[in-house]
Amino acid sequence: MAGQFSSSVEFGLNLSKRIRHTPVPLPEMTRSSKEFLPTAPMCYAVIPDPQVVDNPDIRSYQPYVYGLCDPPALIPLQLHGIEMEVECCLDTAFVTVTGRWRVHCVTGSSLCDCQVAIPIGEQ
Repeated sequence: MAGQFSSSVEFGLNLSKRIRHTPVPLPEMTRSSKEFLPTAPMCYAVIPDPQVVDNPDIRSYQPYVYGLCDPPALIPLQLHGIEMEVECCLDTAFVTVTGRWRVHCVTGSSLCDCQVAIPIGEQ
């Protein structure tokens, strides 16, 4: 499960590189299955069709992409604000998360689902 999630995020990051206007130097990275696992609450755009990936503000020329992503690509979204409220009662926790993210990677006329990932520690 973690390997599939990590590979979906890696593919989503590769897709999102298509919409950058200026090249940004990326740090050297090692290949590992745990590299793309979240360490904090994250929200991802779920992209089953790579043709919808583009800048919603300024349309750019994108080469045609054919096919579907299986499993869907996950592109991390830009966080604008998040609040978390946790109520605990014995062995039950009620968690309420309120967040605002910007969907910066999907064309304005398209829709996408979002997936929230909350890491849970070993303890």
